Amino acid sequence: MRILSVFLLLLLPLQAWAEPDLRSLLEAPCARYGVPVSLALAIARHESGEKPWAVNIAGRSYAPAGRKEALALIERKGKGKSYDVGFMQVNVQWLRKLNISPAVAIEPVNNAWLGVWILARAIREHGLNWKAVGVYHSPTPARQRRYAIAINREYRKILQEQQ
Repeated sequence: MRILSVFLLLLLPLQAWAEPDLRSLLEAPCARYGVPVSLALAIARHESGEKPWAVNIAGRSYAPAGRKEALALIERKGKGKSYDVGFMQVNVQWLRKLNISPAVAIEPVNNAWLGVWILARAIREHGLNWKAVGVYHSPTPARQRRYAIAINREYRKILQEQQ
């Protein structure tokens, strides 16, 4: 039993290393597009709980254990439905518009770049404000407001953590 405990303790650092560090994934695209990292991180926390393989199909959230499971879920349940992929929950409409497959979009590095690029587009159009954050989520003003309020809460938590 003791050998098993030591073995599991040795695996913990490997598991932490295997999971992508979200903040570091967001730094390059945020720097490139002028988006505050803390804002992108707030969106990722709200959208997926920072789960890299998160999938939402027709309003139902899933937390697959890995890439293969996430893609199988999209294939099985996502056909003809609206779905979002990855920790930034990039919507299938963007994937179609940009001709990007779910397999490419769900990869954490790609998901970071896509999500930040979409947010940066909204910021260019509306300014660095909560309207732009709402537009990241929805074209509907009422949904934009609710979303912006939720992201604002998450953003303030992140700022407090940084102090």
